[in-house]
Amino acid sequence: MLSGPMRFLAVPLLAAALVASPVRGQDAASWDDLAVRLLRQYLQIDTTNPPGNELKAALFYKSLLEREGIPVVVDEFAPGRANLLATLKGNGTRRPLILANHMDVVPADASRWSVAPFSGLRKDGLVYGRGSEDMKTEGILQLLSVVRLKREGTSLDRDVLFLATADEEADFAGALRAINPEGWLDRLKDAEFLMTEGGENLADASGRPSYFGVETAEKGPFWLKLRTAGTPGHGSRPITDSAPNRLVRALERVRLHKTEMKVLPSVQTFFQDQASRVSGPRAAWYRDLRAALADPVAARTLYDDREVSALLRNTISITVLRAGYKTNVIPGTAEAELDVRLLPGEDPQAFLAEMRTVIEDPSVEIVPPLVFRTPNQSPADTELFRAIQSVLGRHFPGVPVTTKMLTGATESVLYRPLGIVCYGFTPLLTTAEETSTAHGDDERITEATVRRSTGVFYEVVREVVAQRPAAATSVR
Repeated sequence: MLSGPMRFLAVPLLAAALVASPVRGQDAASWDDLAVRLLRQYLQIDTTNPPGNELKAALFYKSLLEREGIPVVVDEFAPGRANLLATLKGNGTRRPLILANHMDVVPADASRWSVAPFSGLRKDGLVYGRGSEDMKTEGILQLLSVVRLKREGTSLDRDVLFLATADEEADFAGALRAINPEGWLDRLKDAEFLMTEGGENLADASGRPSYFGVETAEKGPFWLKLRTAGTPGHGSRPITDSAPNRLVRALERVRLHKTEMKVLPSVQTFFQDQASRVSGPRAAWYRDLRAALADPVAARTLYDDREVSALLRNTISITVLRAGYKTNVIPGTAEAELDVRLLPGEDPQAFLAEMRTVIEDPSVEIVPPLVFRTPNQSPADTELFRAIQSVLGRHFPGVPVTTKMLTGATESVLYRPLGIVCYGFTPLLTTAEETSTAHGDDERITEATVRRSTGVFYEVVREVVAQRPAAATSVR
């Protein structure tokens, strides 16, 4: 009997219902088939957050790992909320590698989907399901890399840690628990490398990638609330200084405000790597962004480009509005929420002061978040980055492998302060249309890219963890 809100599970109580039958063949086709089969089963596990219920996914992983003889532990840190950690031991010559993924997914409105969101349906070369893009597919790639290392008896210089967490889509409660002394801090803090979500590889119409983007940095969410109050009254008699009017004026000033564009070194590297693949003046702009920003025409064009602009400046999106409860009643309060994303190195207090100047209305309260996690970055001059370049170069010759700053946020922001080099990396290829389904309707991924990526991801892992041959010694 398990007791207490914090407990570690030793027996997968639902294993009989969740277990999938792995194939025992060692050929690449078998691994590809297994990846698709396990992904479809995994997508059928509803881990919508809230409430999460990641324990079901953790037990799915646990049953598979234990069948392979890989030590694994599940930490149910709250009812139905769980993390999982599996360990494949190496000889300790080099520091561990963490393969990290989150098990929760965002809600799906089934009425807007053409298929059931948790069906794992395979149709027309696509696999449908909430989490197929973010990030259950990558979780399966990570899982099979660990299983394949074990089956093939690969001698390891590093421990390989498979870490699956809860609550990434909300408050990072799972990752925060994992790096807490009550969790697995003692086992995670000595790792040298961590790979998780965040990489970007957009395919063109022919299916060939323009580039592979390895996420080495990410922006920091600095979500703000605007609150204001005014005199309520009857809707038939307008009040010029009502709460909604004050809020609308403030939001219009925010909407028109242009934040300063800045060029981080990793962002400049990314655009330099794209310069040869664009035409016209953009090629020159991408080669030297700082010079481009000094040109009014180039600066205006780049600012108006949604994808480019998000990498060059602090961004503000007006996302939530709240006011009123009846058409003929002027409400006494009004509130809005702003999704603000700050570049690495930015001072949140300075940005807050900037917003006060922009709004220029003391009756509008600007409420910062209770917690702000400082955006951070990892170097690209590492063994892991070179391994990624080497493997992708074999499979996709001529396609650049470049640094990429993520405009969103991942759990890497928590692991980097431990001294771990963290990369968002995936070899999965998606079109812009498929990528847009992450957190959207009819989320899906192509079966072909799942199959191809299974081996590619494994090769990257093997290259960075396999035991190095002993250096030859000369005979005198």
